[in-house]
Amino acid sequence: MRLTIYALLFAFSSVALFSCEEDSEKSSEASEAEVKFVRFDKELMSLQSKEELQSFLAENPWYSKSLYRAFPEDTSFVSHLYDIISHPGSRAFYEEVDSTFGDLTNLKTEFSKAFGQIKATYPDFKVPSVYTTFTGLENDLFVGDSIVIISLEAFAGPEASYRPDQPAYIQNRYQWEYIVPTVIRLMAGPYIESNSGSDLLNDMIFFGKSFEFTKAMMPGVADSLIIALPDSSLQGNWYNQDIIWAHFIDKQLLYEQNHRTKEKYIGERPNVPEIGPACPGRVGQWLGWRIIDKFRTENPDVSLQELLKIKDPQEILRESKYRGLVEE
Repeated sequence: MRLTIYALLFAFSSVALFSCEEDSEKSSEASEAEVKFVRFDKELMSLQSKEELQSFLAENPWYSKSLYRAFPEDTSFVSHLYDIISHPGSRAFYEEVDSTFGDLTNLKTEFSKAFGQIKATYPDFKVPSVYTTFTGLENDLFVGDSIVIISLEAFAGPEASYRPDQPAYIQNRYQWEYIVPTVIRLMAGPYIESNSGSDLLNDMIFFGKSFEFTKAMMPGVADSLIIALPDSSLQGNWYNQDIIWAHFIDKQLLYEQNHRTKEKYIGERPNVPEIGPACPGRVGQWLGWRIIDKFRTENPDVSLQELLKIKDPQEILRESKYRGLVEE
């Protein structure tokens, strides 16, 4: 699993509400994991010449290969990267970012708890090392099997001098609070089993499982941070789910296989006008999570691990007994 170059956008636009009581009890017993946390940004920004940079990259070849898909001996790449880290504007921006994040206590605590929960749930889980860096907004996240790389400047928040070049509804999620939930969601893939189907329901259930995995590994985090939708959109979806569900049924969308049509409901959009002007983009992802949530309510004896192994999305939908009804 390798994601980079605005992976946060990718994370919510491609296939990749409560945990049951058993999982909640388990989360309270999980110990925090020991995480190797490296301030790679400080090392990188301390380099004084292209020669130093090339030597540094040669000592850490995984960095350029992971984030840039480039090799340390690529002189044009080294020159480009050095221009970024040596530019006075970049250095001023980095100082601002470094001041904003401080000693990264919040990130370290969240990663330690979340990785500890995964380890408690899946003992074979290998805790990845976490590296922070500075890329001049050329990247945001990389999630690999053994490393996580975070470009801090991408998550400096709305008060930062520079922001990722994204529409406002996407840019809002570029804040530090979204980092760990997004990383954990991207790590859900290996634990999710699914069939080879290409219909919309299959995609919806995959997203639903990944959000539920994240919720179980971070039981105290807000749903809005997990799915990257504001509370107002989540509330709107909840109280209008009968309309949303009726649209999916009337248009026979659950069995839709056309990629362009599917993207209208699970891809990045400011809204889904086909349903209504106030319906937020990625509503199909939310609906998949809603079905998963209903399944867990109707099947309290099925553990999270067992749920993630159910390959047939039709079985999950059937056993969820979901009919688009609001449950107070």
